[in-house]
Amino acid sequence: MEPVVGTPAIVGFGNGLGNDGLGIGLATLLLSQSLGRDHADISRDVQTTTRAVEESVETQGAANQLATEKTGAANLLAVAGVQLEMAKIAGIAALTAATNTAAIQASIAECCCDTKALIIEKAGTTDALIRDLRMQDQAIQIGDLKAELIAARAVAAAAS
Repeated sequence: MEPVVGTPAIVGFGNGLGNDGLGIGLATLLLSQSLGRDHADISRDVQTTTRAVEESVETQGAANQLATEKTGAANLLAVAGVQLEMAKIAGIAALTAATNTAAIQASIAECCCDTKALIIEKAGTTDALIRDLRMQDQAIQIGDLKAELIAARAVAAAAS
């Protein structure tokens, strides 16, 4: 029976060839072929693993980029939300200020109307008082004139 080429039996393990030059050369050749195949397999495995790692790194990088972009977008959205709330607060403050201003102006207008009415009332009272004083003064003057007239008549009657 002939040994199968490429098996360990050819190298000298149980085939009876011994340690002659042909057996060693053949063993060296088979060992070289085996090492070449192992090297090719290892190189292929290294390339496959390298590609897988590169793809994983690219995928992870893309995932990290996406996560970073999502975080940035979330931060922008949060800032926009804060700005919106600030705008709402500013609007509420402006509305409150306008409402307060209108209320104060209405109060001042009411106060002015009340003051105007009071002034008109007091002016009317003052006018009436002045009229009364004039009438009293005229009455006094008339009384004084009557008294002078009576005194003058008395003097004229005494002289006649």
